[in-house]
Amino acid sequence: MNEESKHIDLLIARYISGEASEKEKHELEQWMRNNEANKKYFEGIVFADKQAVSSHKIVKLNVDKAWDSVHQKMKANGQQTTSKTKIRTMPLWARIAAAFVVITALSFFFIMQIEKNNSTNWADTFAAVESVSSHVLPDSSKITLNSNTRLQVAKGYGKKERRLELAGEAFFEVAHNADKPFIVETSNALVKVTGTSFNIKNFDADSLVEVYVKTGSVLFFTPENEGITLMAGETGIYNKNNGAFSKTQQSEPNTTAYANRVFVFYNTSLKELFRQISKVYGAEILFDKPEIAACTITVSFTDNDIGTIVSVVTETLNLSYSFTNGQYHIFGEACSTD
Repeated sequence: MNEESKHIDLLIARYISGEASEKEKHELEQWMRNNEANKKYFEGIVFADKQAVSSHKIVKLNVDKAWDSVHQKMKANGQQTTSKTKIRTMPLWARIAAAFVVITALSFFFIMQIEKNNSTNWADTFAAVESVSSHVLPDSSKITLNSNTRLQVAKGYGKKERRLELAGEAFFEVAHNADKPFIVETSNALVKVTGTSFNIKNFDADSLVEVYVKTGSVLFFTPENEGITLMAGETGIYNKNNGAFSKTQQSEPNTTAYANRVFVFYNTSLKELFRQISKVYGAEILFDKPEIAACTITVSFTDNDIGTIVSVVTETLNLSYSFTNGQYHIFGEACSTD
């Protein structure tokens, strides 16, 4: 490793450990702007680092009244403030040294991956690390990547076929072209379509690959197994351990919520509701009493921010909440079961 490479890896280490100065961040950004390969190298290191670290009675409610109340409060109140808590951390030199060791190992791993990917003719790479990202491909197909997801686009995409490789989770809205099939490779299986919308969940740590079809139909298969055909509303499951396919029409209603921010909850416990909300928004939500988590609610949200969602839910159930140190705390009395 030459001196320039060591210097760049040190900058990346400081960035990941949160210790990079504004000057160092600017230098790193300039280095990425100079060369697309530099940007892909940085995104790959950050992505790899993130991967190393990734029944109730119905209560009579008035959600509309809660929405009205929340709207009034939003008009009357300004932005909420947060308090700061002193946190014991490792010494600065120790954090940077530890991060540099990790970056050095990750950089070697990522370079090996680049060489491997080049041998399989992958051209472009998109990565979503901490947040959801959206992209439009040359054929106007739209893709939304969930956090901790990497997508690679094959060289010659759109000439004879449209081939991609996915690690993580993504929602695809595929532009129709019967002459150029759209193929998504996962670690173990493939999905083939000509024009449709569907979701693929394929994390390395999971033993299952899941495909949910929103519109149209897809072929879900492996080179050794002809697989299954999935229609709109169906979910296909591939077991990585035994190579078996199965399908069901009982899909999770909020499978694509990370992509469109549309949530539908019917008689859902607050524990489950906030589990799904937290997964999409990356917020931490805590209950003052375990009984509160058992409260149920029927409600839907469309492209609302996390603060509004918490406000509506707590207002509906006569609960209260506070927001401090990046955490939502829900408190109040257990819900009535009358």
